[in-house]
Parts: sequence; structure tokens; C-alpha cells
Amino acid sequence: MKIIRDNKLCYGCKTCQLACSYHHTRSFWPEKSSILVLRSPLTGKIKWSINQTCDECLNEIEPLCVKYCTYQALKIAK
Repeated sequence: MKIIRDNKLCYGCKTCQLACSYHHTRSFWPEKSSILVLRSPLTGKIKWSINQTCDECLNEIEPLCVKYCTYQALKIAK
């Protein structure tokens, strides 16, 4: 399973980053997230990445980043 992001739908809201941190720590702690979302204040470009600590939300029905993505920018590629 792989999580992919649709650049056209992502607004850089960081909900995925917060959901991921909640999975790992049961608190909203962005620094503990496997996802990093950065948005340039000058260009508006969004950089998004998942690091090696991602366990695809083991023991959850679906990855929380996908489940709570407000703009439906995240999908699971099978």
C-alpha cells in the first residue's frame, strides 16, 4: 500500500500531519508526525513528504491522513 497526494487538490492545510501525529502519540504533535507539509509564503508551493516512520496506521481501518483529508487529496494506491 502506498499513500499518494493529488497536487491539484492539496491546499497544505496540514490536517494529514496532525492526524498522523495523533496516530503515533494520541496527541496533536506535528513534530512527531511521519508527514511533513511545508508551504512557501512567497510562492504558495506546497512540499509534502512521508518519512520512514510511517506504518500506514497499523491497527487502524485506514490511514488517518487519508481518512481526515478535508480536500480528498490523499488516496491509497494499491
